Amino acid sequence: MEEGKLRFAWVIGTTWIQAMAASGELARKFLELTVENPNQVTSANVDAASDALIRRADSGGMVIVDQDIYLQNPIGKQMADLVLPAATWGEMDFTRANGERRLRLYSKFTDPPGDAKPDWWIIAGFAKKMGFSGYDWENSNQIFEESARFGRNSHRNYRPLVWLAQREGRNAHELLRDMGTHGIQLPIRWFQDMPRYDQDYLDYVGTYETRDNGVIVGTKRLHDTTLDLGLPQGPTVHKKWYTHFKTHSGKAVLSKSPWEWFSGFYERITPRGDEMWVTNGRVNELWQSMFDDSRKPYVMQRWPENHVEIHPDDAARYGIESGDEVVIESDDILIQTGGWSLVKGDEFLFSKLEENGLIKTGSGSCKAVAFVTDAVRPGVLFTDFLWALGWPQTEANSLVHRVPDPITNRYRFKLGKGKIRKTGESPYKRSFEKMTFAPRTII
Repeated sequence: MEEGKLRFAWVIGTTWIQAMAASGELARKFLELTVENPNQVTSANVDAASDALIRRADSGGMVIVDQDIYLQNPIGKQMADLVLPAATWGEMDFTRANGERRLRLYSKFTDPPGDAKPDWWIIAGFAKKMGFSGYDWENSNQIFEESARFGRNSHRNYRPLVWLAQREGRNAHELLRDMGTHGIQLPIRWFQDMPRYDQDYLDYVGTYETRDNGVIVGTKRLHDTTLDLGLPQGPTVHKKWYTHFKTHSGKAVLSKSPWEWFSGFYERITPRGDEMWVTNGRVNELWQSMFDDSRKPYVMQRWPENHVEIHPDDAARYGIESGDEVVIESDDILIQTGGWSLVKGDEFLFSKLEENGLIKTGSGSCKAVAFVTDAVRPGVLFTDFLWALGWPQTEANSLVHRVPDPITNRYRFKLGKGKIRKTGESPYKRSFEKMTFAPRTII
């Protein structure tokens, strides 16, 4: 997008702007390519609207579709040309595997509001309109069963579950519903008879036993050299990573990032003068971008605004107390504008990117309520990583440089910087109705 090559963005369920590094500059670029482009939809006529969006894309602008369960600001409220209301959990049957690969069925218990539809229904409708075949699904179970064959070599393989359900004359969602909230841990293996594993292991990973069609068993840990796989049976696929890492030795390979690849960038972003490191992370009571939490009174009573933790020494230096409103600002936010494909050996280095004119400087700011605590080190500020409610005033990611790591191609979200200043007192400083400033440290 920075190179002006992105013409169409279909955003599904994310506060894209606030979640990205240098989010303030990104928002300005989005606005430039969308609402500030002269080609706007001014008629409800489908042909006229389509022509306007095509002219915008042809002129170097961008068209945005936003698909979400709530209308999010700014991607949905200000920038999207087409907003598609989506159904959420409880409004449809769907499956999900969590961080430990535990697969469960989340059952529908109510209808979605208004015209909201499941994501798969929306995508299938677009695909059929565009002339693609294979999107004639009638329910989410059909997608679940169809996609099973594409993950047979994956550590999230659930093909044996679908295979067993078909042998039982049932659909896969029904079988998974029988397994309740415990679910089954992926990848799944099928056995003709229950394997002789320790009962604690079987209870943990989840099993489903039938009278005549065998049993499926989950897998607790990958790369487990103590796991007795036996011979693969039925649809089970045994891969090396069940018991070893996918390397010549079978052991994990930990790659060290060479300091000389990082040192130039680190030296450039190191705070100077009144600047401080601005790092960010999660707050235990808040989930992701607060898309649901913002509608829960008890959560918003605890966290009505974003906060920033500051060490007592720094707080005294800037005349800041817990409960004060502060602003963290920087006009030195670095943004990479090109050089994504390596051409010569050292062109990925920050010094070379800067030398080749592929680094520009932007600005960002974040408003928050101060929380004085020795849980952070002097010279370091900590704030919520994605407080999306107060956009654009509360964007912590606006202070993060958008220059990806040359090895992982990931942004360094924890390495922001800025200057902090007090702007006044928040309404919570002298009231006990909302937001506590009691210590949050456990040890």
